[in-house]
Amino acid sequence: MTPEERSQRLKIDAVHARHLENNKLGDPTTRNLAIMLPQSYHKSKRRRYPVVYFLHGFGSSAWNWAGNFSISSGPQWRSFLDAADELMNGRHCQEMILVAPDGHNRWGCSQWVDSGSNGNYATYVADDVVQYVDTNYRTVPERSHRLITGGSSGGIGAFHIGGGFPEVFGAAAVRSADIYFQVTHVPWLVALVNASWPHGFAGPIRNHEGSWFCYGCAAAYSPNPRKTPYYCDLPIRFPTGEFVEKVWEKWLWFDPIVAYKRYIKGFRSMHVYTDCGSKDEYLFHLGHRILHARLDKARVKHIYEEYDGTHGNQNTERVLRVMRWFNDTLPSPGKSRPTRAPKK
Repeated sequence: MTPEERSQRLKIDAVHARHLENNKLGDPTTRNLAIMLPQSYHKSKRRRYPVVYFLHGFGSSAWNWAGNFSISSGPQWRSFLDAADELMNGRHCQEMILVAPDGHNRWGCSQWVDSGSNGNYATYVADDVVQYVDTNYRTVPERSHRLITGGSSGGIGAFHIGGGFPEVFGAAAVRSADIYFQVTHVPWLVALVNASWPHGFAGPIRNHEGSWFCYGCAAAYSPNPRKTPYYCDLPIRFPTGEFVEKVWEKWLWFDPIVAYKRYIKGFRSMHVYTDCGSKDEYLFHLGHRILHARLDKARVKHIYEEYDGTHGNQNTERVLRVMRWFNDTLPSPGKSRPTRAPKK
């Protein structure tokens, strides 16, 4: 992609997020929205396109997604966008509009869920962002032509937004998601206790990424809008490391291996895909195996793929795999699916 073509096809729009207004963390309500238009977009003035919504992970942003270089994109490409172009210009995937909302907040990431402290990030994506894209770009404005996907924190976001808004999205791809909190999140919380010695909890700690993740999760899963200055309750006590059960239960309510129960009807009306590397250093593959088994038991049709990789070493390859999968779910021309899912 030449610099001239990139400037024409890659848009960084500013979107007002109504559902993030008055958030306690003071995060901006005008958000970047990165959009890549297909090669044919400016040539064909009437053609409409499916849309893929990508949710970034912890510590990232919409702007990062549009970067010029990615080490996981292979030697013949400079960026993920170039790799996606290569896919869409081949025989395995039609052209799509690619959209990356911004979920970055004061603690690193909103986890893409609705929160009394962070603001309502899930609703912001499903309402503010989708409405903006459908209004300003030539999309196919039907749920059957919208995919919500993401990896890591973006993966748990895709799980909750897809499952929570099946009337908006017809497909959800959950990749290497934060999952199985009892095994995967406890080490971070214990490390926070140790890193906070001897003074106690006093917010995220400089150069200690895990502490930022703990506060980010707490603001998302156990918000406390009246508790300044961090506006959240931690599920663990200092200095003993004992768990605060009532707060921990709030976290578990968001864990996909528990939360899937309230999304069963929505997922049954959608195309659902999940994947994870079998060597995920955060052990998320264990939770994905549990989720796969529970979705099977609940008779939710889905695809689960476990590949030989770590948490992010095959990120571009797996995203391209998801795009091919989504392409195969799209209705044939003239046979679009209903705009809304069955009522709950």
